[in-house]
Amino acid sequence: MLKTDLAALLRCTVLSAAVALGATAAQAQYDPNPYYDDEDRNFVDPDSAHAPRVQVTEGGRYEWVVIGPSGQADAVRAAIEGANGQVIRRSEQGALGQTTQIAFFLSPADRAAAEEAIARLAPESSLALHHLFHFAQAAGRAPRLYAPALIGEEQPGRCRLARPVSIGMIDGPINLDHPALRGVDVTYETLVARGTLPQADHGTAVAVLMVGEDPSGALAGFARGARLHAISVFAQTEQEEETNVERIAEAINRLVGQGVHLINLSLAGPENAALGRAVAAAAARGVVLVAASGNERRPLVAWPAAAPDVIAVTAVDASRRRFRLANTGVEIEFAAPGVDIYAARARGAGYVTGTSFAAPIVTALAARQMAQGAGSLAAVRAALQASVQTLGPGSRNTDFGWGLVRSGGC
Repeated sequence: MLKTDLAALLRCTVLSAAVALGATAAQAQYDPNPYYDDEDRNFVDPDSAHAPRVQVTEGGRYEWVVIGPSGQADAVRAAIEGANGQVIRRSEQGALGQTTQIAFFLSPADRAAAEEAIARLAPESSLALHHLFHFAQAAGRAPRLYAPALIGEEQPGRCRLARPVSIGMIDGPINLDHPALRGVDVTYETLVARGTLPQADHGTAVAVLMVGEDPSGALAGFARGARLHAISVFAQTEQEEETNVERIAEAINRLVGQGVHLINLSLAGPENAALGRAVAAAAARGVVLVAASGNERRPLVAWPAAAPDVIAVTAVDASRRRFRLANTGVEIEFAAPGVDIYAARARGAGYVTGTSFAAPIVTALAARQMAQGAGSLAAVRAALQASVQTLGPGSRNTDFGWGLVRSGGC
């Protein structure tokens, strides 16, 4: 596929995502020195703002995650334990046919031995650091309301789906009592078993951008009439709101199990092979995934947006200029309004900025296409591409992808 070929080209021209150390509690344990590029072994500054963070155990050891076919799970466990590692958690993603296992190792040599054994005994399973992911949002200002007109809507809130479509959302908490969500068909659950939940601003904004109801049109969603299945995977830590591969994979599994075929992921993190297994398993079952490209101002699209089976979205402002902090790269497929967007908050509304808020607009337009009969990722991509407004040089570029998405009707 084109996206896969472009991704290979990117790996030849820019560094892949760096892998991070865990919290300070991990410093007393062995240091696997995960601050290197996986291909070139180029070390980076561990204090860099671009250095991703890693989930740690109660004892402060770095966690590693393996995702692969359930039939290979026992071989994975044997490989880990045979290398003096320890599996501390295991969960089944029945809808995906995958098993997730969380482990730790006593030394880099043990981890390397386990990786070699997994590649030999369970070749369709992938071992990766248990990365933490974050909301793909940024601080914004407050200009005029412009998003509907920019994508060609005749009137905000006028469009309702031709038939109901279920949209999955993997994000933070949402306020179900928000006026723009009253009367909307929403199923909500959380995978955060402990810890403090973050504010519901981000999740509520993303939800309302897709399915919101507002007679004034200001907070009307771009896919009114859709059903929303929202799963909250974020917890509030001392540093910031964050989630991890384990929770994201389980949320994907639950949505697929509920028959959802369209999922929005307004979150961003480093490249992760284990997460890639869950994404690929969902795509193989006909699920369309849309994700934010991230806001680190890097020539490297964040994950899971950069995965071949995911539609990567960047953000533009009212003048069709790319958001200055948006990541760029050959995986970018579409641009959507995402700078100073008027959106819901946990209480009321305000202006938000980030690729987090461009992604749900594309997801909503994908829902419209699915309501009109687009039944596959290829069909949705083709339908969105057919109506774009080209931005930047050529027919596709690393800043805007194919261009600015357009309404295309209901």
